[in-house]
Amino acid sequence: MSDSVQTTLEEASRCPRCEQPGEFAGERELKSVRNAKLKMFTCKNSRCKWFNTPWSVQVNANGTIPPALLNRPKQFRPLPNDGGRTLENLQRQLEIEKGSGGEVSRLR
Repeated sequence: MSDSVQTTLEEASRCPRCEQPGEFAGERELKSVRNAKLKMFTCKNSRCKWFNTPWSVQVNANGTIPPALLNRPKQFRPLPNDGGRTLENLQRQLEIEKGSGGEVSRLR
């Protein structure tokens, strides 16, 4: 979605799967964003895969709705290049946990 396209509450309150209007299920204030509210909706279309599944919509203090952060590339930190020690430690931990009577030691 382009930044210039403004989403309305009516659009955002539609089910992400079937696009039918969702049923309002409550709201709460967001502590992380000043004066913003989180409105919750539930899909009531019994033919939809999201039937009775809730979703939320952030509404800023000025009434705007920020763009959804769906389908964006994931940003995970890369694993450290430690010559395979992390993988060896994980494998050793798995063997200890699967075995009987083993004591889990602090990995180095």
